[in-house]
Amino acid sequence: MGRDITLYPERASRKDLSEYLEGLGFQRCSHYWEWPKGTLHYFWFEDHEFKSIDGVSADVFPVPPAERISSQGAWALHVRNVYSASWHDVAMLNAVLRGARRRFGGTIKGDYGTNRYALLWEDKSTPISRGLTRVYLHVQEQIAAVKHALPEPSFSHPALPGGKTDALADFTITLDPSRVIYNGLVPFAVAMFEYFFSQAFQVLIAYDKVALEKRSSHKAKVEFSAMVDLDSKRRSIENIIAEAYTFQNLDQLNKAYRDWLDIDVRKVLLKKNRIGKTIHFLEKKIGEIIEYRHGIVHHFVIDRSLTRDAYVHILDAVSMAIEEFVSHVEIKYQLKIDRY
Repeated sequence: MGRDITLYPERASRKDLSEYLEGLGFQRCSHYWEWPKGTLHYFWFEDHEFKSIDGVSADVFPVPPAERISSQGAWALHVRNVYSASWHDVAMLNAVLRGARRRFGGTIKGDYGTNRYALLWEDKSTPISRGLTRVYLHVQEQIAAVKHALPEPSFSHPALPGGKTDALADFTITLDPSRVIYNGLVPFAVAMFEYFFSQAFQVLIAYDKVALEKRSSHKAKVEFSAMVDLDSKRRSIENIIAEAYTFQNLDQLNKAYRDWLDIDVRKVLLKKNRIGKTIHFLEKKIGEIIEYRHGIVHHFVIDRSLTRDAYVHILDAVSMAIEEFVSHVEIKYQLKIDRY
């Protein structure tokens, strides 16, 4: 679901519309949908201060002769973004339409009616809330995608009367090839955890007052290649600072957040949570998952007892750890992180 609006200009060629979009900073791109021959596809995304969540797509397409009206040209401009788009994304969508209509005339048709623009709301977001929203949504989407793609067990365990178990059947289940796949996905679950906390750290130290003050006195050895990347804007100061820590290690992760942001992540996660049918101390559970990953990666240990439900349990623990941290940040910085 999203916002779909089209301007049918009175007077505009394909070149006029494409030059207009490029003047606004839109970049040419490809498109998954099948559009009429000759269509040009564009995309706009604002990284500065994390203003974009979804961005704006724009398509310059030929209007079929049978669908044209007397006051309409041969080319039209379609703009779109999804409902999770930020305020800035929607404001840009409207700005594209307003500017094009002033320049080329015409009629707007779309989700909001004739000659009506997308509805805007009061924007209370900040660079921190927008940055963390972007990271949060990306990771949660990946967790949901893995759950959806996770294969079912290949072997079924026959039910026996009276709840009895069959030793041979129990052993056979451990040979289920799907369990190898579940083991192989444990490092991916830890990577989600690592990615979120690394990216969240970089967002926070870019705007947190304590972190910004520390920069003026912080001393660190920096490789010349990093300085070149910094000068060419291929990397940021926050990225270079984050590289000094390992975010798949709870001690290192906690040190990074305490050193720069005065946030004790272990303390944030040191609470009991219901994960599936059992209750765990979240901090301890995450530590166990990380150790589990180390066993697979460094010692190639395959745990044949790992079931599909147990792997989903791991994903739920990672998701819950992220939720707890996000809630803590919302209170600490008095802001709202969107959860769609």
